[in-house]
Amino acid sequence: MERVLGIFFPSVCPVCKKPSDELATSPICGVCWANMSRLPTNVCSVCAKPLEVEGITKCGDCYAEKPFYYTVRAYAEFTGAMKEAVHLFKFSGVRRLARPLAELFKTIEIPEADLIVPVPLTKKRLTERGFNQSLLLAKALSDFTKIPLSYDTLLKVKETPHQTSLSGVDRIKSLKNAFVSAVSVKGKSIAVVDDVLTTGATLNECAKALVKAGARDVAGIVAARTVLQ
Repeated sequence: MERVLGIFFPSVCPVCKKPSDELATSPICGVCWANMSRLPTNVCSVCAKPLEVEGITKCGDCYAEKPFYYTVRAYAEFTGAMKEAVHLFKFSGVRRLARPLAELFKTIEIPEADLIVPVPLTKKRLTERGFNQSLLLAKALSDFTKIPLSYDTLLKVKETPHQTSLSGVDRIKSLKNAFVSAVSVKGKSIAVVDDVLTTGATLNECAKALVKAGARDVAGIVAARTVLQ
């Protein structure tokens, strides 16, 4: 039925503005989806920030102040088709994009982990949005990696403003002590899943809470990484 409707009422891809008949990633067409801007191979081994100088493995920020997470794995830059997909998924409620976004994780090296944990929302934000996009991605990742998923290990106990409206410094301030681990994760390696990493402030606060609860180490897995110009 969807394919028949697509013939008469084709979706228009928000990236290239051409009709899209790719049902799996609709309304983003298959061509734009396949040509997402991948991160370069030369990125910081910790935060996945692209590095301008060959032969180094860590960016200056991670050298200056070691974060609580030890690495981040990301598929693409937060631009073009990826940015449109995340916005449609996260803010327009196009939940079907969770699966194709999570499928992208199959092409990156997933760190070994004992547990997959999504970045949580507060009850208020969850009620407003109706779903947690990070949980949907984490569930799909758990399905194909067979790493157990825990949706209630990490809790967000502090209401924060939308991070997109804040500077890097303000993000750090607003997120301080926003997360707690509800259970002991002593000795466990944790993979924290989110849709986008920008400054790393959210992931770092999540990792801090998990390390405080006994985690051996924490890695971040995200669909996209913002590349600041």
